[in-house]
Amino acid sequence: MKGVVRSLLIAFACLFASGQTFAQSKDPVAFARFMQKYQSYKTPFARFRFSINPHQLADSSVNFWAGQLAAADASIMGRPNDALFYFPIASPAAKSLPDPANYHAVDARDWIAAQAPRYRMVMINEAHHAPQTRLLTLSLLKPLHDSGFRYLALETLRNDGHNPVPAGYPVSDSGEYTQEPVMADLVREALRLGYTLVPYESDDRELRDIAGREASQAHNLQRFMAAHPDAKILLHAGYAHTAKADSVLISGAPTMATDLVKATKVRVLSIDQVKLTPLSFSSHEVIDTQERLAKEFKTTGPVVFINQSNDSAWAAEPGAYDASVLLPASPTQVIRPDWLALDGQRHKIYMDAKPCGFHFPCLIQAFYSGEPDQAIPADQIVMMVEADTNTPLFLREGYYRLRYVTEEDQKIIERQFIVKPPGNNH
Repeated sequence: MKGVVRSLLIAFACLFASGQTFAQSKDPVAFARFMQKYQSYKTPFARFRFSINPHQLADSSVNFWAGQLAAADASIMGRPNDALFYFPIASPAAKSLPDPANYHAVDARDWIAAQAPRYRMVMINEAHHAPQTRLLTLSLLKPLHDSGFRYLALETLRNDGHNPVPAGYPVSDSGEYTQEPVMADLVREALRLGYTLVPYESDDRELRDIAGREASQAHNLQRFMAAHPDAKILLHAGYAHTAKADSVLISGAPTMATDLVKATKVRVLSIDQVKLTPLSFSSHEVIDTQERLAKEFKTTGPVVFINQSNDSAWAAEPGAYDASVLLPASPTQVIRPDWLALDGQRHKIYMDAKPCGFHFPCLIQAFYSGEPDQAIPADQIVMMVEADTNTPLFLREGYYRLRYVTEEDQKIIERQFIVKPPGNNH
């Protein structure tokens, strides 16, 4: 749970590396009391129920932090739109934007895959409470593996000298963000393709020191690269950690990527997904920008913008990133958007919610058959009220163990089921 405290203390600093400031509580006693209570809950479901409690979210002494936790917990519990509702910060708009007169849009996956062979490392950032920002990296695993990339470095992974995923699937203590099923799917797919996972997080002594943490992460990666001089690495991390120039600082400190590039002179392709992605429903400027660019460039999937005169990619922070990605707007009128189908790799499965009875919130989890309760589910959804019962899980073809859990963390029922291709009833 130390990672939770780390995220609250520095995630917003990474996001708003430009120096923008926000109102937040300066009551350390209230914050400590709140975190002690939060950490006393032993399951993600219990922590979710605590973090979304209206009392915390209305309490001015802790609501800045409670909102961030509620957003992360909602994403883990399969409610990504709720995460955008709870996130307490409006993301700032880009200072300038590409225009159709000088740029054209190309598929982000194809462009990155074409550029990657020229680099030793590809870095892609994410917003930790927005699972949609994990889909591009997931889609790049196969083409980059085909180009010789064999290592996947993830900020989320526990780094204590032991394999964080020893059984071949992530478990509750593999990492903080691997508790979210899309991130867990990314880990499973990487292992299936033959990637070796690379933990590089700093140790506990640097967690509260932003400059020390960035430098320690860079040092850990530098040491790994020295021991594996031919390694080609795909790295996925949060927010501004992947900015590779001094024009972007985190609370005045150089980023992990900047420190690494300076120390190793390694060629890094750095891709930004955060600047054009609304991270909360209050991010009105970014929401408008996302919709306007999609309309002007007639886009439906993730794209980058290429200069028509010199083929260079547009980036919101030139020099720090090589390209900024425009993601499709996520539908807000549903609890679970269809992008959770992972471009058709997972099927929309409506589950029988009758076992929940009148016990809400009710957690429905689908585990791969043979994996224990400690494994991260293939997918899960919390039904908050009876009206939510027409909400699907998104699952790959295969055999699963379905588990229902009540608001008291009591298992109601468990059964086996199979997901078959659409139209296959045999």
